[in-house]
Amino acid sequence: MDREEIEKRVEKLLEPILKSLGLHLYDVEWLSSGRHNYLRIFIDKPGGVTIADCQRVSEEIGDILDVEDFIHVSYYLEVSSPGLTRELKKPKHFIKSIGETVKVILKEPISGRTELEGDIFDADEEGFELAIGEEREWIPYEIVAKAKLVLK
Repeated sequence: MDREEIEKRVEKLLEPILKSLGLHLYDVEWLSSGRHNYLRIFIDKPGGVTIADCQRVSEEIGDILDVEDFIHVSYYLEVSSPGLTRELKKPKHFIKSIGETVKVILKEPISGRTELEGDIFDADEEGFELAIGEEREWIPYEIVAKAKLVLK
């Protein structure tokens, strides 16, 4: 089973659990690093996530993953908040962050720059509009190498 399949199956299992706890799923990452594998689950809720929230989700999803048994290698399960300077990876992350300041590193330059910082003015499923002072740049997601919220 590849990374994407594992992430999608975990997302599907998590959605009803998180909804019942008043939480939502921010992201799921499956990482293989040498001999170690990590299943990282990032949860969020209005007002922020507590350690108790993370512990409860970890226990509940851990039990379900043991029963479902579709990950056939050993791994570490980590449950946490995406943090205040969270990485934006999916269109829904950008859409939810409209009005927030973001630092973006691009795979190819726009207006001669590969690093931009500004406020997300608008976003949809294809890309987002970044307001840099009075200037606005439309940035398609396929040229974004990395984007993170900036703490004001």
